[in-house]
Amino acid sequence: MNRFLVALSATAALLVLAPAPAYAADPAPCVKGEAESRSHSSVDDGEIRYTKGSQYDVDLRHAIAAWQYAGARIKILPDRATTVNDLHFEDFSDSKSSTAGEWKFNAAPGFTDYIRFNKARMSLYTPKKRRSVAAHELEHALGLCHKDMVKTDSLMWPGVQEDYDVPQPVDKANYRKLWG
Repeated sequence: MNRFLVALSATAALLVLAPAPAYAADPAPCVKGEAESRSHSSVDDGEIRYTKGSQYDVDLRHAIAAWQYAGARIKILPDRATTVNDLHFEDFSDSKSSTAGEWKFNAAPGFTDYIRFNKARMSLYTPKKRRSVAAHELEHALGLCHKDMVKTDSLMWPGVQEDYDVPQPVDKANYRKLWG
């Protein structure tokens, strides 16, 4: 009996000291003035239907695949003749703007939202940084907000970063909090 209790105590201690699984994270708050919202997203009936008019196709495919991880509830699919286009990807060029990408929300029902990439900035970036911009903007289309750079390792830092080009555990936690 004594050996059993020692083994049980050792097992309990290991469980307490063991690191949390890689996917475990708590949701992080938005930066001041922002909020996460289903109604302020491009999601329509559990999906985002999109069209493309962007030269950053490789980066868009990466971003879409990154947000279609196992357990993701929102489907991101190409628009079809029988569906409503929720999101359109397009490019613009403005060398005076520091913006590399932007998500433009159109609050009117049935209207298309836009993710726009600034070719003047994107052309200067590494492939990983372009993928980061695409995944970041798609996260906005999913209704998620910016996170604090000092407190959170997140794809959703306000400035363009090269650190992350896929959703981090905290991003997935915020996604689950919003979408289940």
